Amino acid sequence: MAVNPFKDSNLNDLQQNITQFLSDHFGDIVASLKEKWRRFVLKGREKITVMFIPHTEKKIINFHVSIFTISFFVGIVATTIVVTSFFIINHSSTIKEVSKLKKYGTNSKIQIQKYKDEINKLYTIFQKFKPEITHLYSLTPGSDIDSLWAKGGIPNPGPADESAEEISPPIEILNIQEVERELKTTKDLLVQIKKFLKYRKKIIENTPSVWPTSGYIISRYGQRSSPYTFKPEFHRGIDIEAFPGTEIRATAPGKVDDIRWDPILGLTISIKHKYGFVTSYSHCQRVSVESGQNVSKGEIIGYVGRTGNTTRYICYYQIRIGTEFVDPIPYLNRIMQ
Repeated sequence: MAVNPFKDSNLNDLQQNITQFLSDHFGDIVASLKEKWRRFVLKGREKITVMFIPHTEKKIINFHVSIFTISFFVGIVATTIVVTSFFIINHSSTIKEVSKLKKYGTNSKIQIQKYKDEINKLYTIFQKFKPEITHLYSLTPGSDIDSLWAKGGIPNPGPADESAEEISPPIEILNIQEVERELKTTKDLLVQIKKFLKYRKKIIENTPSVWPTSGYIISRYGQRSSPYTFKPEFHRGIDIEAFPGTEIRATAPGKVDDIRWDPILGLTISIKHKYGFVTSYSHCQRVSVESGQNVSKGEIIGYVGRTGNTTRYICYYQIRIGTEFVDPIPYLNRIMQ
């Protein structure tokens, strides 16, 4: 027959066994702990007499205090000291952080002021730069400089909001916004100017625009007295005096139209160019090109001489547009390309 573990007799036996087991194994430990606790309580309840003995003949003051009471007050004092020290250290750190923030704030104000000064300086420089851009743009065909730097009007304000007062931005913000708008306008202008310069460069490259030889002008275009007859005459070109044999160069790309001998002009070279230009070079000593030959700007075509009706070594230089002779001096510069 099986034993029922839940019978009262069995439970009592189990309880006795467990109690006996704990008593055998932990009884000494528990007894030792109880003894130590008893001694600790007895020691804590011991009284300490504190006496205040005055130097005079007054009554001596004394009172009794237990060790537990002294320990309690010592603990309170120690805790107070620790907590106070923590707050003092934390307060010192906070003061240091505040000092750093103040220093950083001062430096930030200085930096912001520098930025403001630089923005205002940039704005002033750009205002001085605008007339130069305007002048360059005015040279391009179809330019409208009246509305070039026009600003938009102030937008219509909405219904008044009495609860919020609108604060106008600083002048530096307005300046940088204006510079930004005008830089965008300048970018568009520079694109148009660049296109115009490319077109002008193409024209300059294909029109007479360099000196035909190295020398100096001794007779200009226009009315003068003839050095031979001393009578008034119209001089249709310029005389450039140079050393004998100095190179004569084509002043624009073109095609040699004619090489001829003239009793007055001597050995003469004529070159046809684009846009109806024709240039001629007279009194040459000799030539280095042939009729019908294509020449480039700056290419040597002959050499300075004294052929024809002249007493000096000169290059008589003429420019003709269609059938009209023009003054060559405005076309002279040092651009070789």
